[in-house]
Amino acid sequence: MTPAEQAAQKLETPFSVRRRQRGGRNVVQVSSSVSEMEALRARIRSQSKAVAEHIAAAAEAQAFLDDWATPEPLSH
Repeated sequence: MTPAEQAAQKLETPFSVRRRQRGGRNVVQVSSSVSEMEALRARIRSQSKAVAEHIAAAAEAQAFLDDWATPEPLSH
């Protein structure tokens, strides 16, 4: 099952997915309502805040993030 088909079957997803053929190609149309997108953004913000709070409270998480997020210097 393709991701588009999975999304179309999930009722809790804020997107409406339609598949159709146009000119011999499969076209996937995705639409959503403003309120559903705002709800999705609020969930993402909430989850991001929880991650930030965890990183702030856990030294191991902070060390991992410092190591992972620090770019290597470019050498020319």
